[in-house]
Amino acid sequence: MPANKNALIRYKTINNCLRNKYRKWTLNDLVDACCDALYDMEGIRKGVCARTVQMDIQIMRSDKLGYNAPIEVYDKIYYRYSDPDYSITDMPLTEDDCKLLKYAVELLDNKDNTDVDDIKKVLSKVKNRLSALLNFV
Repeated sequence: MPANKNALIRYKTINNCLRNKYRKWTLNDLVDACCDALYDMEGIRKGVCARTVQMDIQIMRSDKLGYNAPIEVYDKIYYRYSDPDYSITDMPLTEDDCKLLKYAVELLDNKDNTDVDDIKKVLSKVKNRLSALLNFV
């Protein structure tokens, strides 16, 4: 999950830009889009620097937040998704997420189970994963 609301706004803005197949996006274009979004949504005039957007792109490419975004640079200057249908908002449940949900259901369904601590631990994990997914719906 993003460290703060501004990071989330930047990730969503970068995602929206890269989903636009009819425009070529340079790093400066992405910086400008993020600055505009932060001003529109939060009234922040300070803006962001190119390095911040580059770091955001690296985080989006990584598994750190579960995005694994297929962001590529083409013609040595433009950014896009290599998969034109990709979006950080369309994240399917992973196999681990499904196993965790199945385990949570089994724990809750077992009426003989008196280990409340196990149930709380699993439910906490499920909540964390679902909140990460639902923030982008």
